[in-house]
Amino acid sequence: MNDYVVRINLKTNCEGKGKAGRKKLIDFCLNNNEQYLAIGWSYVYKDKDVRINSYDNFFDNVVKKEGKKNKTINVFKEVQAGDLFWTRDLDGYYWICRAKGGAMPYYSDEMDIGAVVPIEAYKFSMQVTGQIKASFNRPNAGTLQKICGDLMLQYSRYLFNRLCGKNIYEVAYIENDILSNLPDFDLEELVILYLQIKHNYCVLSNSIASKSTTVEIECELISRDANDKRRAVVQVKGGNNKHINAFDYKCYAEDGYTVYFYAPYIDELEQVDNVVVITPDELRSFFNEYKNILPASITMWENLFKN
Repeated sequence: MNDYVVRINLKTNCEGKGKAGRKKLIDFCLNNNEQYLAIGWSYVYKDKDVRINSYDNFFDNVVKKEGKKNKTINVFKEVQAGDLFWTRDLDGYYWICRAKGGAMPYYSDEMDIGAVVPIEAYKFSMQVTGQIKASFNRPNAGTLQKICGDLMLQYSRYLFNRLCGKNIYEVAYIENDILSNLPDFDLEELVILYLQIKHNYCVLSNSIASKSTTVEIECELISRDANDKRRAVVQVKGGNNKHINAFDYKCYAEDGYTVYFYAPYIDELEQVDNVVVITPDELRSFFNEYKNILPASITMWENLFKN
């Protein structure tokens, strides 16, 4: 069993048949009694001189035809029983999948399937931890991506156990405070929610860093009170040893923004006016007070951290 999780988009050249073609592929993979993860290159079966009776045969023929080893077929070659995958359907729901065995050949010209991994899969939610969500949204990210790191592995193991109702995996719970180890994407989202709920802001969606050229801030916020024309920006750094240099944000303060920071260390704070430092105690109190309405992508981490 491999020590990483894989993100896979269920996309083959059936895309040429439009949304209906991809829907048929996803239904075949996820919405049947037998479930699969599938990849393409079905054209290799059309060669009359080719006899494919194992994944190794399929792999060798794809490499021969393509002239190189593609990352997708390489990762499929490495699959072992028990490996975990994340995929997403056309409704935006994320599915967690457990490999029941290694990859094997499967031919479908209509859906452009050349090989599959048999799986046990469960629909989870439209909200997953930010690192997994970002792996699906990253431009030109390809069919699949390994998501390495023990935190993502334990997260995925915990969720699979919960969804299947069995302790299939041994989960290594983390002895630490949730805020100290919350993944960066989820910590940023928690801080932004804190500002919206506790300080009466709303986020300008086109200012969110991952969707714009902005690099110094997470996002821009404006007041929800029509009689209070406040504007704000925020920067977040997680972990236990990261620094923010407040002077780098002086231009925002001089332009009338309130600048919010959350980080273990903030340098040159005295050099900038109109700065507000969010403390761990404030954020922890917010988490405890509002956890019933916060996204599951954030609150579920509480089950993995033991204070």
